[in-house]
Amino acid sequence: MNLRKILWVVVAIILILSIIRITAKLSQKKVQEEKIVPVEVAFPKMGVIDYRVSLTGDVRANTDVLVRPRTAGRVEEIYVKEGDQVEKGQKLLSFVSGISEKSDIYEDMIVRAPISGVVGLQQIKEGEQVMSQVGGGVNPVFTIYDISKMKIYADVSEKDYSLLKRGARAEIKLDAFPTQLFHGTVSNVRPVIDPYSRTTQVEILLSNSGGQIKPGMFAKVDLILISKPNVMTIPFDAVLGENDKYVFASVNNIVVKKPIKLGLQQDEKVEVVSGLSAKDKVIVLGERVVKEGSKVQETSGQ
Repeated sequence: MNLRKILWVVVAIILILSIIRITAKLSQKKVQEEKIVPVEVAFPKMGVIDYRVSLTGDVRANTDVLVRPRTAGRVEEIYVKEGDQVEKGQKLLSFVSGISEKSDIYEDMIVRAPISGVVGLQQIKEGEQVMSQVGGGVNPVFTIYDISKMKIYADVSEKDYSLLKRGARAEIKLDAFPTQLFHGTVSNVRPVIDPYSRTTQVEILLSNSGGQIKPGMFAKVDLILISKPNVMTIPFDAVLGENDKYVFASVNNIVVKKPIKLGLQQDEKVEVVSGLSAKDKVIVLGERVVKEGSKVQETSGQ
């Protein structure tokens, strides 16, 4: 075999190997392009979405009153104790043992409850002297709390001031009752902003007909400032894009990019203002490993 033939054989072999290599790459690329990715899809849901702010505050009684006798004197009889429920006008103590109601000084010697409520603090004992204060007042002997309703005072950021209004709903959790959810409403909004904290104070009123809530408890409050019914929502994690937001949807098992406009976000869901319909199958799991045009295999989400 002469040199020319040898060269032709070498060239032919190189060409064949090149063709085989190119064919293999094209086949591999085609396989990769046709790879089917399993994803989870879900239809947008219609429902209510809220804008909430999370606050903390201390629980206080609806009213608390320091009970002061009309005059100073030595306590002879006490008719109530801490924790007792008393009615307005009920006798609490007497400076004279067994004094007759017909006595001219009876009302001066008897101390009565100025409001209905619970005796929260007893500040005197039988036999002790109730002293006058400098200036003519008399030291208090009891503190009575009206706990039929309770108040929570909490601070709200200046940026949310325009959304505050009386009657706004609040969902309340107490450390003392971790499995219960209590409901209240905003009863007052302070009309000024603290220049140091840039907050204003709201008063939240909640019912306490059972008497289980006590003054001094710690409260965690979700204050609902906006509530929008009948809106379209999707899981927030399905949303992609830094500035221009979009989601991936599955159309005939092919990934389609859908630009969307968002509204309120609440926890793990977000409002979709435009860009989707109720029939769109949004990719909610696997959306970060696909691209537009990818083939997918769908499974249904919750």
